[in-house]
Amino acid sequence: MHPDIIFLYIALNDRGLIRMKPYRLHIFVCQGKRCAARGSEQTLETLKERIKSEGIKDVKVSKSGCLKVCKETDAEGELCPAAVVYPEGVWYQKVTADTVDAIVNEHVKKGAIVEKRLLFKLTK
Repeated sequence: MHPDIIFLYIALNDRGLIRMKPYRLHIFVCQGKRCAARGSEQTLETLKERIKSEGIKDVKVSKSGCLKVCKETDAEGELCPAAVVYPEGVWYQKVTADTVDAIVNEHVKKGAIVEKRLLFKLTK
């Protein structure tokens, strides 16, 4: 998908459609127990602060429940903390507050995957 495409989130309520602010990317940071034990809450806050301080308005950062990445390996939790970037479906592993700069500078600003932390990329 082209990085310049902006998604519009639409929800329904009892009065009809609600249009929400459009975002180019939506980043979810896992807050499951294994990711939380490895600092995902700090990662989430650092990512939110960095996006805000850079004045990036078309990227949403949210916490998620368990993304189940920790169960994908023999050593549970080895890939934690995890994050996923949509709409591209790019899954990152071992995302810490220290790696937020690379994700913001490379992925968010330039549309380039941070290969060193890449876990998986959805294909069409």
